[in-house]
Amino acid sequence: MRSLPNKTGFTLIEVVIALGLMGLALIVLIELFSGALRLGKTAHEYSQAASWARLKFEEIIGRSHFQEGREEGELAGSYRWQSEIKKTAIWQERFGEALGPGELYQIKVRVHWPSGLKEKKLELETYKFAKEVPGDEKN
Repeated sequence: MRSLPNKTGFTLIEVVIALGLMGLALIVLIELFSGALRLGKTAHEYSQAASWARLKFEEIIGRSHFQEGREEGELAGSYRWQSEIKKTAIWQERFGEALGPGELYQIKVRVHWPSGLKEKKLELETYKFAKEVPGDEKN
């Protein structure tokens, strides 16, 4: 009786299947990596926009008095900003009484920037109570 020789290798079909699985795994890994890069870029853009908006907020809130209106300007890179300041009567509407000798202002800051084919924006809003400046009263 003859013994069968030892099989010590892979058949052609096993090699083809293994290469196919490795190819699929490589495609998935490359797609995950590129998605992570896109998300990292988007996170960087939003954190940069938030920094610019915070800087503008500090600049506006640090003023000695407020005046209703809009302002806008350019920032480093391709970022642009807009601010809007307006008096609001939200306190009087809600509680029916004035806050005192001053006004409550609503302050909005928007930062816009191009990202790919779209334009993205970040908008922040706050309220600030400011006393009226003498000589600035309405008759």
